[in-house]
Order: sequence, then C-alpha cells, then structure tokens
Amino acid sequence: MGVYVISGGPGVGKTTIIESLRKRGFKVLEEAARTVAREKFPGKTIKEIDPKKFQNEIFRFQARLLFSHKNKEIVFSDRGLGDTIAYYKLRVGKVPKEVLDFAMRFRYSGIFILDFLLSYFKDSLRQEDEEEAKKIHGEIINIYRKLGYKPVLVPFMSVEKRVNFILSKINKYSK
Repeated sequence: MGVYVISGGPGVGKTTIIESLRKRGFKVLEEAARTVAREKFPGKTIKEIDPKKFQNEIFRFQARLLFSHKNKEIVFSDRGLGDTIAYYKLRVGKVPKEVLDFAMRFRYSGIFILDFLLSYFKDSLRQEDEEEAKKIHGEIINIYRKLGYKPVLVPFMSVEKRVNFILSKINKYSK
C-alpha cells in the first residue's frame, strides 16, 4: 500500500504508463506540472512562466495531494517530490528549505524511473532538447537517491510489459 512514483526525464513515457495503470483500476495522481500549468498559467508555454513561481505552485499542489491521500491503497504518482527538487535545482538554482524538509518527512513506498523511449517529442511543457532531457533524467535519479530511495530502473519495452514489470516489483515491496 502507499504512493509509488513513476518518474524519469522528459519524454520517457510516464503519462502513458500512468494512464495504463488507471485503466487497470489503480488510483493515480496526475502530473502536478501539467495541472498547475493548465489551472494557474492557462495558455502559456513553459518558457513564458516564471520558473520560481511555477515550481512553488507545483510544490504546493503536490503537498496538498499527498496530505489528502490515505495509505490504505496503492496509488501511482506521475512524478514526485524528487522531480520537483530536481527541477528547482536546474531551473531556479536553489531549493527552498521547506521543500527539502517536506521531501524528507513524506516517504513514498517506491520510486520507478523509466528509461528513455526510442523517440522524443516536445509539447507546451516539454521544451527541452534530448541532451537537456538526459541531464534532467540523471538529476532526478540523483535526487531520489539523496533522499534515501533506491529507485527501480524500468527498461524500455512495451507499455504492457513496463506496467507488468512495475506491478511485479510492487508485489515484492509489499511482502
């Protein structure tokens, strides 16, 4: 039981995996950045939003989601606090103490890092080139490790096989 993070750099297939898990009946937490961008900064691309304000809103949104969750069921989160810290570090330069403190107090049940897909596409939020996406990916892994997690690396394979791989690892976590 608990919250499991589906993470990785831009364009690794997180949202597709989350949607597949939702279709299988699991509760999912939407990616905070997309929800915040849509609700707080409608019509703007990531390059038009102040990075510090954006990250602050993402953190507040995540904290509210996590406080409202009851640990009685398996929940999958499209990104997590480690992602937020990585983006603070890379986009803003400094991570607020309250974010670090919260990330150390709130503990996820597991972290899954997806490997890169064969193709990479940009959208209104995903504006990074492939080199920058790889830098973000590495930083996310480093942050989760610094937070005391042992992320499970999910190799590139079909969506169904990735989901089955994740679920098999959760079965091992819960034993």
